[in-house]
Amino acid sequence: MKVFYDDKCSICKKEINFYKKYHVKNIEWIGIHKNKLSLNDKTKKDYLKKMHVIDDDNKLKTGVDAFIALWKKHRTFKYLSIIINIQPIKLFASILYSFFAKYRYKKLYK
Repeated sequence: MKVFYDDKCSICKKEINFYKKYHVKNIEWIGIHKNKLSLNDKTKKDYLKKMHVIDDDNKLKTGVDAFIALWKKHRTFKYLSIIINIQPIKLFASILYSFFAKYRYKKLYK
C-alpha cells in the first residue's frame, strides 16, 4: 500500500505520524512535496486536495475510501473501517471529509 499525504500540512503530518507509530508492514508513506507524482494523470494539486492511497490490489482510493483502506491495515482501526463503510455513515463521513478537505486546502494554498 502507498499512502500519499501533504507533508507541509501540520494536521496531516501529525495524523500520519500517529499511524506510523503502529509500524504496520507494507505501507509506503509518500510526502507529496518531497516526491514527483505521475499516477493516473493526476496533478500535484489533485493529491493535495484529498488523501490518496493505492491499496494492496493496486487500486487508487481517495478521501474517505482512502482512510478506510488505511484503517483496514491497522489492528486498532480495523473496526472503524467496518463502521465507516456502512451506508449512510459512509455518506455522512464523505460529506464531512469533503468540507474539511476544501477548507484545509483553501487555508494552506490560496
